[in-house]
Amino acid sequence: MSPTLMSLLVVEIVLTATAIAMFLWRGFLDMKEGDQLILDDSESHLVRDQATIHARVNTLSKYIKVVGVAWSVLAVVILGVWIVEGLNLI
Repeated sequence: MSPTLMSLLVVEIVLTATAIAMFLWRGFLDMKEGDQLILDDSESHLVRDQATIHARVNTLSKYIKVVGVAWSVLAVVILGVWIVEGLNLI
């Protein structure tokens, strides 16, 4: 296995670990997010807390999409390098 392919695989593993961590963090934040809140005036601070959690989930979702696209592109590149190296051995 060439050093180039090995380096790409290491980057792929790091991206995969990052994506898994981001999915776990988003799941943790989703547990705190309420679907429907019925509050009186004394609990109005909870609305702000839910808005903060919602903003964090939205921001994290954007980063998850970016990591997903990078992971997909890198997977295609690794596949291409693997095929080219295999053809060069023939």
